[in-house]
Amino acid sequence: MGLRVDQWGVSHAPEQGVSRTPEIRGKKMSEATSTTRRDLRRGSRTKAIVAIAAGAVLLLGGGTTLAYWSTQATIDGGTISSGDLNLTLVDSPSWSLTPEGGTSAPVPDIAAIDIVPGDTVTLTQDVTLTLVGDNLIADLPVGGVTVPTGIVPTAVTLTDGTGATFSGTGLTSDLNGETVTASVAFQFDPATADRDLVTTDFVFDDVQLTLEQQDPTP
Repeated sequence: MGLRVDQWGVSHAPEQGVSRTPEIRGKKMSEATSTTRRDLRRGSRTKAIVAIAAGAVLLLGGGTTLAYWSTQATIDGGTISSGDLNLTLVDSPSWSLTPEGGTSAPVPDIAAIDIVPGDTVTLTQDVTLTLVGDNLIADLPVGGVTVPTGIVPTAVTLTDGTGATFSGTGLTSDLNGETVTASVAFQFDPATADRDLVTTDFVFDDVQLTLEQQDPTP
């Protein structure tokens, strides 16, 4: 450090703690001011960019729709109709009696006969089938009947106008409008032993024929 000379020519050492750098402080203040200005300018540019981006978003998605060419044509598809499935009883049912290993005979009054183990009584009913549908397949089982104890029911068999007999399953629209005879047989269980079920009344008041659509691709 240099010596300080006073007005009388006497040299003195520099005083401790006295700052001799005012020019440095001024320089730092100037640099700080410059930095602040740059930050302000940078912040302004950033805000401008954000505002532009927000405006673009509003233009694209804020209610403005971009339109492209389009056209349309109406097809006359016509009318598609559904099919039909129905079962109509024709006239009154009839009964017949067949002894085990014997020949069937008509029964004018079912209430007037007394059956024994091994006998089979057959209920027949004419029905008209309504089967309309390109892919319609239906079965005609007996249902709803409360089978009395000791009686064994069998499946339904159908007889058409030519006398041909077939089962009541897999019926198609080929039979639409046909009147067929449905037969349901009930056998008095031949295994009935001792005096079981003697003088018993067997009631068949709730025999039902049910025409049911089936899955065409089981």
